[in-house]
Amino acid sequence: MGYQVISRKYRPQRFDEIVGQEHICSTLQNAIKSGRISHAYLFTGSRGIGKTSMARILAKSLNCLDSNDYNPCNVCQNCTEITSGRNIDVLEIDGASNRGIEEIRELRENVKYPPVHSKYRIYIIDEVHMLTKDAFNALLKTLEEPPSHAIFIFATTEPLKVLPTIISRCQRYDFHRIPVLKIVEQLKKITEVENVQISEDLLMLIAKKSDGGMRDAESMLDQVIAFSGEEVIPADVKKILGIIDPDYMFTVENLIFDQDQKGLLDIAKDIFDNGADFGEFLTALSEHFRNLLIAKVTESVEMLDLPGNVKEKYLKERERWLVGDLLRLTKIISEAQVNLKFAINSRTLLEFTLLKLGTIDKTVTVTDILESIGKSSLRISNNAALKPIPQPANELFTKPTSPTAAKEVHVREPKVEYTKPPIEPVKNSEPTSNEPNVLTFEIIESKWNQVIENLVKSNHSLSNFLGQGKLSSLTGNVLEIVFDPSCSFAKQSVVKRAANVEKSIEEIYHKPLKIRCVERKSESGNPATSEIDKTVQTVLEIFDGEIIVT
Repeated sequence: MGYQVISRKYRPQRFDEIVGQEHICSTLQNAIKSGRISHAYLFTGSRGIGKTSMARILAKSLNCLDSNDYNPCNVCQNCTEITSGRNIDVLEIDGASNRGIEEIRELRENVKYPPVHSKYRIYIIDEVHMLTKDAFNALLKTLEEPPSHAIFIFATTEPLKVLPTIISRCQRYDFHRIPVLKIVEQLKKITEVENVQISEDLLMLIAKKSDGGMRDAESMLDQVIAFSGEEVIPADVKKILGIIDPDYMFTVENLIFDQDQKGLLDIAKDIFDNGADFGEFLTALSEHFRNLLIAKVTESVEMLDLPGNVKEKYLKERERWLVGDLLRLTKIISEAQVNLKFAINSRTLLEFTLLKLGTIDKTVTVTDILESIGKSSLRISNNAALKPIPQPANELFTKPTSPTAAKEVHVREPKVEYTKPPIEPVKNSEPTSNEPNVLTFEIIESKWNQVIENLVKSNHSLSNFLGQGKLSSLTGNVLEIVFDPSCSFAKQSVVKRAANVEKSIEEIYHKPLKIRCVERKSESGNPATSEIDKTVQTVLEIFDGEIIVT
């Protein structure tokens, strides 16, 4: 007999030889032990994880002439014939090439005949999702009420394509992807039997590339041994399988962190010149930043299936990254992987992606913004303040100074407000001039609600803010409005939109007036609240935001 590939030579022949599917092995063995044998089974899962092998082992266990611990003996006639595919009572059917209704009709006719020298007549249909809808429908009645000697075992990688009416008539078993460490353990056993010298780190790389499939891992190991012989070196594994060295990913990461755009373009050129697959590179880069993200979030590397020396590097590298940066980098790479399938010029896409990764700004937290605002506030307070403009001499009213009067708060506005000493409201003042139709404070106060209501038409929120203030005094053509310290936001909003308020005033009183908004002194004087208000106001100015009242 000629050479037999590793994946066939070391194919599991007993339940205890199957790797990574212990939950299914235990269930099937217990079912055989208790005699609770189903008439139909459905094995689902990705490629190369043991579905067909499990089906054969189950068939051998059910028909074995000398079963031991509910495992096939692999010595009796039935076991050896099933292993070699010569048993007439166990039929393996390829669903892809026998997918029509005629093949299923033939199966229905043959299923009536009892087994020749076995207990059960077993039908194993691989890739059952390839059957046509008519073929599935033809199988329904037989599958629901088969003869007592008939058992169906279906295997598929795409269970969503199997009709729900078929699935409901089967016992479904979902096969899991095999963990990397278990694949490595199995590969080590194979290399020991084959007398091949290969390091565990290289076996780890092969296992990770297999994506949880034992057959893929064994095929890659076979390929590497065929190239290198009995002593496998790292360069051979990376060259034959197209595996990118983890150290290379750390180099790319450093260039991204340092925002070295020229270096990143050199990386793209190097990948193109060496004929490397762009998709493989982006996948490796995405995996690299995923490892960094896991190390950063969990503050450990226990979840990473990597050699010990590589884990140590991730522990060191995670310290200089923020979670927000790693999330944004991973998102950019994921978008590039999707766009690569439709890109006309894949090299340009790779260069653009690397440059984009190397030019993103570092994440800034709200705490950093508030700290910078605090520092800038100190610098502003130490500089020159706004100088008050002297009052005009022709005042209509004089107001006595009161310790409880309102205090003016300057804000950054294009208009400069007048600064007046604190004054108390005067409501019974008489005009000092003989001019007819002089606008008095009493007249303004009597129609003030009309001003607020008039603003509702153009700016509802501004009318709410203005309503939180109280009229204080009229000095010349300047109307003073007082706000409590708790209404600081309302005052600032009115100041910003003073022109709108003054326009509404002119529409009601038919005389132009200027407004001046001041803040009443708090009796308790809570400086912390004032500082918070200033900070929030500064944040609003930085982000060009506004407060919305609902």
